[in-house]
This record gives sequence, structure tokens and C-alpha cells, in this order.
Amino acid sequence: MDFITEFQRLLLEKPRYNLKHVMSEGCDFSDTAVKSKRCYYCFGAFYCEDVYFGRYSRKCSSCSGVTFCAECEWCTECVDCVHCYNSDYCQDCQNCIDSQYCKDCFGCKNCFGCAGLYQKQYRFFNEQLTKEEYEKRILELDLCNPDHRAAVQQRVEELRKTIPQIATHQYQTEDCSGDHISESKDCHQCYDIFASEECLYTIEANANTSCSDLTVCFETEASYSCVQSPLCFGSNFLFHMDSTHMSEFCAYGRNLKNCFGCVYMENKEYHILNKPYSPEDYEKEVAKIKKELMDAGKYNMGLYLVSDYEKKRLENETDSVIQSNPPVLK
Repeated sequence: MDFITEFQRLLLEKPRYNLKHVMSEGCDFSDTAVKSKRCYYCFGAFYCEDVYFGRYSRKCSSCSGVTFCAECEWCTECVDCVHCYNSDYCQDCQNCIDSQYCKDCFGCKNCFGCAGLYQKQYRFFNEQLTKEEYEKRILELDLCNPDHRAAVQQRVEELRKTIPQIATHQYQTEDCSGDHISESKDCHQCYDIFASEECLYTIEANANTSCSDLTVCFETEASYSCVQSPLCFGSNFLFHMDSTHMSEFCAYGRNLKNCFGCVYMENKEYHILNKPYSPEDYEKEVAKIKKELMDAGKYNMGLYLVSDYEKKRLENETDSVIQSNPPVLK
């Protein structure tokens, strides 16, 4: 098919850029930094400031080593935490302050090594202490010693085995299914998403509306099957695009509108395979190409698998799925 051949030729025509920045400042050593400032060595920083060694976190400031955290401040080595302050080595905690090595805690303050607590203060491995006792126990710890840190983590894991485990982690959500969802509504089978509405099958994304099958997208609306494509609208099958409207099968560009199969382009409208068309001819040609792709079963993200590495990886993953789920012969 001519469209597929030319589209894949365009994908391989130029080197792919190594870092993605969108409206960010001082994030030279970060990838996928969106509307962030002074983030160093982060992979996925959204609305963040002064974050170091972070991964896919949103609205965090003055933090280090945070992963999938939202609206946290002065936190270190936290995972899947929301609205936490001055807390370290915590996981799946919400609204916690001045706490360390806690898991599945909510609204807690001055807690250490705790699990499964709700609105508690001065707890040490879930044991209630006075303020004076708590501060004395903390001073006795030598957390600079890696053996002591390992012992603390081991004790927390043993403590977790004695309490019920939370099946899904959601914060300020309504009618959502999936895990690690914050401030969202009507989102189903979504994972690690923030501030989204009416989304399906979305992962590691935030502030999207009426979308399906998005991965690492941000402020995208009414779009389907897009990867690393923030600030887009009414578009399908985008890959590393920014601020693109009403387009399909576009990659490594920005500010496109009504474009189809375009690669490495900016500020263009009514283009097919990087060539300009009149609005009337564009609509006719796009309708023709889409029908051919649908009839051939190629109207999907599979068109992007053009390198030898990608083809081999798809082949290996397909073989792995077949081996783990062998067909039943009747």
C-alpha cells in the first residue's frame, strides 16, 4: 500500500529527538517535561518545579526521587503519594505530613514505619506514643546506616502482612476503575492518571478529557490511541506530537491541524504525507486512505513499528503471549 510505504519511509528519514520538552524551563537533562521548571534528570514531569530524579509526577515541588506522585512538597523517595509534605520513603500515602517509611496511610502526621493508618499522629511502627516518646525513638535511629534502613523496610513489610491490603488506590475520584487514580471522574481501566474525565484504557497520563488508549499524554481531549502527545484535540494515532488538532498518524512534530501521515513537521495545515492539499482534496484523499487502511486491518498504531528492533520486539511479545495462552484444540 503506497500510504504505508511512504509513511514508514518518513519515519525513518531523520533521527528521532532524544528529549521532549513542552513549555518547560531549566529541564535540560529531563525527558517529557511539560510546563515544568528546574527539573533535573526526570522522566515525566508535569507542572513540577525543583524536582530531581523523578518519574511521571504532577504538581510536585522541591522533591527528589518521587515516582507517580501528585502535589507533593519536600518529599524524598516516595511512590504513588498524593498531597504529602516533608515525607520520605512513603508509598501509597495521602495527605501525610512529617512522616517516613509509611505505606497506605491517610491524613497522618509524625508517623514512622507505619502501615494502614488513618488520621493518626506520633505512631512508631503503628504503636501509639506520646510526642516526647516519639521524638526520642526517632533520635535513636541511625538512618544513615544502610543496614538500619533495610531493617526498617523489612519491619514495615512484616507489619503490612498483619493488616488488610487496599485493593485499589484512588483519591478524590468518582465512578472510576483501575489503580492509582487521583482527582478524576468517569475513568475506567486507567492506571496512574491524574485530573482526567471520561477516559478509557489510559496509563501514565493526566488532565485528559474524553479519550481512550492514551499513554503519557497531557491535556489532550477527544483523542484515541496516542503516545507522548500533550495538548492535542480530536486526533488519533499520534506519536510524540504537541498541540495538534484533527489529525491522524502524525509523529515528531507540533502545531498541526488537519494533517494525515505527517512526520517531522510544524505549523502546518491540510497536509498528507508532508505534502500540501486543498481542504476539499484533503478530505477526499483522507477518506480514501482510511478506507484502504481499515479494509486491510492496518488502521492502528502498528504502522509505527518500522525499525528492526520494534519488529523483533513485537514478534517476541506475540510469541510470549501465545506460549502463556496456548490455543485450545477441540
